[in-house]
Amino acid sequence: MWRASLANARQAHRLGTGARSMWRAPAAAVPAVGRVTRPVNAGTILRRSYHEDVVYGYRVPKVFEYPDYSPEQLRNRQQQAALVCLVSAYRTTGHRATDLDPLGIQKKQAIPELDPARYGLTDPDQMFDIDGILTVKAENGSTMMSVAEIHQALIDMYCGHVAFEFEHIPDMAEKRWFADHVESTSASYQLDAAKKRRFYELLARSEAFDNFMQKKFGQVKRYGLEGAESAIVALDELFSLCNHSGIAEAVVGMPHRGRLNILVDLLKYSPRALFHKLHGNAEFPSDLPASGDVISHIASSPMLNYGCSSDLHVTMLHNPSHLEAVNPVVAGYGRAKQMYLFDKNTDPGCALGDRLIGIQIHGDAAFTGQGVIMETLGLSNLPHFSLGGTVHIIINNQIGYTTPATNARSTLYTSDIAKLVNAPVIHVNGDYPEEVARAMRVAFEYRKMFRKDIIIDLITFRRWGHNELDEPSFTQPHMYKIIRARESVPKQYERRMQEEGIVTKDTASETRSAFTKFLDDELAASKDFVPQADHLKGKWAGL
Repeated sequence: MWRASLANARQAHRLGTGARSMWRAPAAAVPAVGRVTRPVNAGTILRRSYHEDVVYGYRVPKVFEYPDYSPEQLRNRQQQAALVCLVSAYRTTGHRATDLDPLGIQKKQAIPELDPARYGLTDPDQMFDIDGILTVKAENGSTMMSVAEIHQALIDMYCGHVAFEFEHIPDMAEKRWFADHVESTSASYQLDAAKKRRFYELLARSEAFDNFMQKKFGQVKRYGLEGAESAIVALDELFSLCNHSGIAEAVVGMPHRGRLNILVDLLKYSPRALFHKLHGNAEFPSDLPASGDVISHIASSPMLNYGCSSDLHVTMLHNPSHLEAVNPVVAGYGRAKQMYLFDKNTDPGCALGDRLIGIQIHGDAAFTGQGVIMETLGLSNLPHFSLGGTVHIIINNQIGYTTPATNARSTLYTSDIAKLVNAPVIHVNGDYPEEVARAMRVAFEYRKMFRKDIIIDLITFRRWGHNELDEPSFTQPHMYKIIRARESVPKQYERRMQEEGIVTKDTASETRSAFTKFLDDELAASKDFVPQADHLKGKWAGL
């Protein structure tokens, strides 16, 4: 009888009554499927309320409305059509004239569309009212600017060390918001001394860690972060923004590149435990019937705080060797945790993304080549799968294993795959940590506003090739001649901080030596380290 009733209910659902289909449970039966609005007793009417339920269905997304141009602004745009074309050209193609390659191998292109003369703007002193055309102002606060001032402002905003792709977004409000946000914040973005010092310490410790590992474990494939150290700045800035905005949970999936640096330097993973494992031991207690994993798969789940009243819980998921396979796990794990947070939250206005953020870190070749990327992106905006926006960071080393991009993909950028879901893309030169932080701030604000995925294409390089045991100059002699002759990213930033008076030479030396001594002490202590079981804790305690 129970099975017959359940079959009838399913049949009614298929015939179109859908969410409002009703059926009566037998007196002695307890339903095994569906969600009910009250306890089930004999004869209770159950509703198939999947599409109405705010937890297991979907919450109506917040509607964002951006004000249209005023009649005066529209009139100004019509009268200044040539200037509108120039501004549109920079917003659309300015990224192709940007200085993005830290190695200088890929040269800036000459883009004819970015020449004001192409639109008849040949007099550099000619004045224009930019109201409704460009979201900047002259130094005196006026909306009147000369052609020369406008052109320089466009170059500064769209052709520096950060590039933006957003004109492919079909929604006009999103495009206008993105342009206005970039143009209104570019000149005002400033970091205080404490933030710069924080970035310097992260970079210096990351390099000290890689140097220590190369010295002590030179025959280990550790997939260091060298050349892409700015990724740790990107994550630190993102965690800080999350903490200050009230987000409680961050779910992170990342591959092997730089994983150990981020675990030890940012996510509080014990160096002692790491060294214990590097000596051939398991990460589990000896009495636990479990086998260990390779070092590039281990994870951490710390509580972080950036001076806020509550903590940010960061969960870095374990990484399988198959490239990008962790991405749908981030999406599913994060969605389940969002539903759990909804159950605990009594605020009816709480929306997807308010309390949890998904973060996916990718390799450049894998982002283009792995089909799971497209599959996961394809689910990102569906109401029953969305996380309320995921921040994607591509650590773009400009080479996949030993294959340069020109032989590896058919698109201009590795990030072009993300245009499948109309996601905006921010490209940034990894040689400039402060610009990386600015790019992350823009990405976070977009995700916070629209609850959609956004991509940061962090363009870097690999100092040691695919791993530390490779000789990359066999296949890329020109690239690695440049890499071996250049200063590291942390050293470059250290020099800039000394020039600005943020750190002294002695302070810089002390930062590195103190962290190296700490690692030495942890290595010595690892001989007596006894791992503890880290499962069945927190809300799982007692099971």
